[in-house]
Parts: sequence; C-alpha cells; structure tokens
Amino acid sequence: MNLGLWWRTIRDIPPRQLAYRVEFEIKKRSFPKLPSFIGRPLALGKEIPTPALRKDYLKALELPNPIAIVNSPADTYTFTFLSQTRELDFPITWNSSNYSRLWQFHLHYFDWIRDILVKAYQEGQIDDYNLGKIQHIIADWIAANPLYSFDGWHPYTTSLRIVNWTYAIAAIPRLNNPTITTSLWHQVNYLHRNKEYFAGGNHLLENLRAVIIGGLNFNHPRAEKMVRVAVNQLSQQLSLQILPDGGHYERSPMYHLIVMNLVAESVACLGCAGWTVPDEILNHLAQMLQFARGIRLTNGSYPLWNDAAYNGVQPLDEIISWVSQLLAGKGDVKEDSALNNSTYQLTDALHQRLVNNITTKETTKKIQPNISPSPISKFPDSGYYILRNSNNIELAFDAAIPCPQELPPHAHADCLTIDLYYQGQPIIVDTGTSEYKAGEIRDLERSTLAHNTITIANQNQSEIWGSFRVGRKAQPFNVESGNSLEWQWVGAAHNGYTKPPFNAIHHRWVGLGIKEIVIIDYLETAFDTNYVSTLHFAPGLVLNYDTDTGVYESPLEKTNLYLKVLGLETDDRVKWLDANSSQSWYAPEFGRRYPRGKLQIQGLLKPKGKVICTLITLDSKPEAIWRYSDNQGTLQLEQERYLKWHFEKKRLVYE
Repeated sequence: MNLGLWWRTIRDIPPRQLAYRVEFEIKKRSFPKLPSFIGRPLALGKEIPTPALRKDYLKALELPNPIAIVNSPADTYTFTFLSQTRELDFPITWNSSNYSRLWQFHLHYFDWIRDILVKAYQEGQIDDYNLGKIQHIIADWIAANPLYSFDGWHPYTTSLRIVNWTYAIAAIPRLNNPTITTSLWHQVNYLHRNKEYFAGGNHLLENLRAVIIGGLNFNHPRAEKMVRVAVNQLSQQLSLQILPDGGHYERSPMYHLIVMNLVAESVACLGCAGWTVPDEILNHLAQMLQFARGIRLTNGSYPLWNDAAYNGVQPLDEIISWVSQLLAGKGDVKEDSALNNSTYQLTDALHQRLVNNITTKETTKKIQPNISPSPISKFPDSGYYILRNSNNIELAFDAAIPCPQELPPHAHADCLTIDLYYQGQPIIVDTGTSEYKAGEIRDLERSTLAHNTITIANQNQSEIWGSFRVGRKAQPFNVESGNSLEWQWVGAAHNGYTKPPFNAIHHRWVGLGIKEIVIIDYLETAFDTNYVSTLHFAPGLVLNYDTDTGVYESPLEKTNLYLKVLGLETDDRVKWLDANSSQSWYAPEFGRRYPRGKLQIQGLLKPKGKVICTLITLDSKPEAIWRYSDNQGTLQLEQERYLKWHFEKKRLVYE
C-alpha cells in the first residue's frame, strides 16, 4: 500500500465528508444483519401506511388505458446497457459477478422503462408485452431486493429507479397497486434518510431530484416535508456546484448535461404539482443552459473531457431544446422569460411539450436549438475555451482543474489538451471513456498519454489511480485568452510536473487563424528527462509523410489537412503510428472503442528548455519559417504574416 498516495488522495476531502463515508459503509455492512424491527425504523423512519397518490400529478403523461393483462412472464428478457446486451432468465438475477458494476447499476435503474414509453407515446398506446414486462420485472425486483440489499438499495440506483417508476405509474395508472406504490413510498423515505453526502456532486443532486419527483407522488404532510427539504438542499447545492460561468464543477460536459437535465425535470415536476420553484434554482438552470449552448460543436456534440461518453445522457440538442422551452414557457424560445416570475408554474401546454420532450425523441428532432455561438466561447471558471472561425474550424482547449479538490472520481490527467474539428468532422479528439471498471483500460483512458497534450518524465500530470481516485492534482495557472484581427488564442501552464527532482513545466499556447491552427509548447526542466507529445486523430484519418517537405498530409471529407512540426532538435523524433500499432482508441460511448492513429513527438528535454511549434493548415501546404532564440519566437507565414511571442515569468506572451 502506498501510504503517501492515499494521504494525497484523502487530504483534500473535508472531515465531515469522510465521516459520511464511514457512516455509509457501516450502514451498508451492518443494517442488513439487524432484525427487521430494528433495521427498518433506522432505514425508513417511523413507518406509516402508504399515502394516496397526489391527484392529477403528471396527469399529462397518462397513456390510454390498456386492456387487461393475462399473459405470464416471459422466460427471458433482453437488456442493453453501455452497448452490451444480455439475455437474462426470469426471475432476474439482479446482482452477479458476471456483470460489470456499472452494468449492474443500470439494471437497477429501470431506465429501459423510458424506452418503452417512447414507443408507447409514438404509437398512442402501450402493447401487452411491454406492459407485462414492466409489471413482472417491477414485481420481481420488489421480491428479490429486500431493504438494504445492495446494489438495489444503493442511494444512486434508488434515485434513478424512483424517477422511472414515478413516470411509469403516471403513464400507466394500472401500475398504481399497493405492492408497487408501497415499495415506491419506502424507497422515497429511505433515500430521504440516506442521501449521498459522502459522495456529493452529481450523485447528491440525483438523490434530491428523486426525493422531489418521487415525494410529490404522495399526498401526505411527511411527503411534503421531504420535498421541501430536498428543494432547499437542491438550491444550496446548485450554489455550490454550478460555477459562475454556468458549468458544473466536476468539469465533465456529460455530467453537466446530466445535472442540467435532472434540475429541469425537478423544476417541471414541481410546477406540475403546483409548487413554487425558487428563483435560485431557475437562475442556475438558465446559467447551465447558456454553458451547454457555448460548448456545443457544429455537429451537435461536445468535447469528451474528463469522464464523458455520448451514450451516458440524452443528445445535447434535445436537452437544450426542452430546457429552453421550460424556461421560456412558450414554443418560440425567448431567453429566460420565466426568471422574473417567482411563482413560476408550468402551464398545461408547456406540460404537454415536456411530455413530448422527456419521453419521445421525434418531437425534439424537429426543434432546432436557438444557438448562434460567438467566435470564441470562454468559460474561465470551468477552464473551457472553444475557438471558432468563419471557415467552421473549431479548436477546443482544456485549461481546467481536473476536479473539485474534494470530488476526484471523474477526473482525467488531461490539462492543456485540445480537440480540433472542421465543418463538424472530428480531426483531433480526446479518447473519451469506455468503462469505469478499475484496470488497464480505465488507467489508460484517464492518463495523460490518452489526451492531446504532453507527458514529461513518463508521469501523469495528476496522480490518477484506482477507478475513481486522484492523489496530487495538477493546477493550471497563467490562463489567458484574446483575439486580434487575425488570431483567436488561449494559453495556460500547469504545475503537474513541478515536483522534484525534475521541477518541469509545460506551457501551451494555441491560436486559430483564418485557416491555420498553431500550437506552441514551451517545456523546461531542472534535470535531463524525456517528453512525449501526442495528438490522437479521429478513426479513419491517416497521415502521410512527405520526406521532401517534412509535411504530414491527411485527406478530409471536404479538403486536405496538412501538419508540420517546427523547432525540432537532432534528438527529437516525430512518428505517425497507424491504428494497428498506435495502441490508441476513440471511445465516444461506454462499451465501445474504435482504433485510431496518433502522431507522437518525443525526445530529450534538457534544462535549457525546449519549444515545439505544431502548424496545421487546411487546403494548402504550410509555408512557414520558424525562428526562436533567447525566449523569443517568430512564426512567419505566407504573405508576410507574422506571429510573434516571447516567454517571461512562466508566461508565453503573444505580441
């Protein structure tokens, strides 16, 4: 056991949060062994008969009443989560060592109910098979997962299941039977008393959404008290977790969208129940919406920074569309018109749009998000920058801290990484996230080598380890950005390599011109060591090297890309590794990895320092002259265009 690594991991976690973790582990291990008359009150509080459901809550979700179900359960049911399909015998084996932990969590979520509702709303009714599937599998879960059995009663799986069962009961009133509603009531009470204060972040927000949406089901003072507590905590947590620029503080675009969606669903359901939504929650939701619009790329995607995968949340445009309508209160989107109304409630018409948008994908495809991004999207609190030009080139730059100090699970060692897109086509892209299971794949996907940045002395910038842990965390500094007539640019350094003995530093400046992309990396060290600079290209792209010009060329869908590395010394090596030899992959979805090639620059880093300039152009081969001496550099482009800079006090200054 590396005690130093453990210490650097837990030292940033507040004592109170550590105490919550200890409390959770004690409950998890001891409560299942307690007699029922002791364990149940501890888990649920004083039990009362299951209250009646709130009249007309989520009424617009109701489907036409189906005919009576008489069929027996199927012998097997098929589930697809994380791009992995399994056919499970009935009764279901809910917990198995044959499942990955995340796949098992998904089995307990019951997210598949939403897919059934999608089909039912599209067809105008639910078919007998799918109604029977919902009935039989909910009943099987209740029978097979007694109170405090994990993973079924993990607060996170409980949270998602509460919301999905709530929507199912609203859509299919036949499910309103004593067995199901009593289980749902117990789950809401349990979650109210067992929120994930030990985890915080998006997990705690999921808990709060579930208590709000599930608690509103029930017409009883205790339910209303639980909802009020959750609403107040949601407001407090959003003040903590949503940064001034609107981004979620875990610095993952995927989790930002997850959080934005769960807050919006909470707002919608509160409105449906006739509750007042606090202005603080609406204001934070509006900020998150603006952030989501700003990180949107031309093709409707977003950078896969930190833990992120496109199948981990609904498409960005769908979420932007329905949240815009929610805040505007009408079909034609007007910016945040609801924010001035402190007693904002959903109208019947908006509720109907909510039904369409949270349960069907057909409606949202017809609605184009109201987006006209500025040339440069700056989110300095989050550390995200996206440069755009008139040729539809998008250059994304990550100058973010890896994670909140007390919340490391979704961090990667990716400071100063870049993504490059041309007319929506990915060119240089980060690896993404294919799995959360601890092991070689998880380690590599979180490592610095998996991102489009520089590794020094064979070290990760941040000490990522295990599945969700981080020790020492790299901190960016000297983050600056700007634009001129010819260039948009952003630069930053980080301290991830400053520990002894090398005391190394990496400063990166990226600039986007009319058709050029310039990456200038300044490296220095106290002692001789090695460095590796990596650019991971999208699957299918191949760089061909011209020995006469020293230029790499790759055909794109609509043009050609050219790349040249300037400033190299005799001991530096540039090498293109194709998809068969690169050991690199692109993981845009959980459960999927696509081989791709990478360009690698490596060599010896000496105390005198090193500057590497990577020039990328479109349409025509680069014609450039590079000069560097005494911490001053000039890149001369064609037509007597110059890019000048100098390095001072660990800052690269653009002149």
